[in-house]
Amino acid sequence: MKDTLKPGIESEFTFPIPESKTVPALYPESVEFQEMPEVFATGFMVGFLEWACIRAINPYLDWPIEQTVGTHIDVSHIAATPPGFEVT
Repeated sequence: MKDTLKPGIESEFTFPIPESKTVPALYPESVEFQEMPEVFATGFMVGFLEWACIRAINPYLDWPIEQTVGTHIDVSHIAATPPGFEVT
């Protein structure tokens, strides 16, 4: 780990939502999910947040020898995001 890794790192990551990241795509074998609206799925959102964190701290690590994983998440949706829109 580099000495420059300190608390308070800020980063921004934007991703356009494809249909493959909507609720029905989360578990295609789930009849219940197939009935849900095509909006960005919470399960994919968690993965997106992990991805954003990895991108934020990788410059401070000896990647890929050093890596990190999440241990806790506490988030809320503030709006449904349909395909074609972006999340940041």
